[in-house]
Amino acid sequence: MSSASDAIWNRAVDDDVPATLAGDLAARRVLTFHGTVRNGGFWYAVEVHAADEDFPLDAVADGYRTLGLEPTAEAVDRAAAEYEETAGIGDDDAWGEAEERVNDEYRLADEDILAAVERTLAHEPELFAPTE
Repeated sequence: MSSASDAIWNRAVDDDVPATLAGDLAARRVLTFHGTVRNGGFWYAVEVHAADEDFPLDAVADGYRTLGLEPTAEAVDRAAAEYEETAGIGDDDAWGEAEERVNDEYRLADEDILAAVERTLAHEPELFAPTE
């Protein structure tokens, strides 16, 4: 981890530090969602963020796109669509089947996100606040 990417990561997980530039905001959205996935699974994260005002699913997907993680952004979009189709219909079987369909689509590890931050920082440093 470079010192700059370290600073970006730490800033992204600190809610007391405002994220105003696109790269910093993307990192915050991605790391917040990623933490929820790690704590409860992809479907759980989709369920939590479907109603989240600060980190809604469309903004989370945009965060992945900003960091060049298009396949994961598409997985979030597909899972959001599955969630919309099954939420509130009262069919436990459909809910469980949707969960099974999407859970394996999220395959990122911390290292993948860090590498994406580093690539984005190298190619578009203006997306991030200064780290020094």
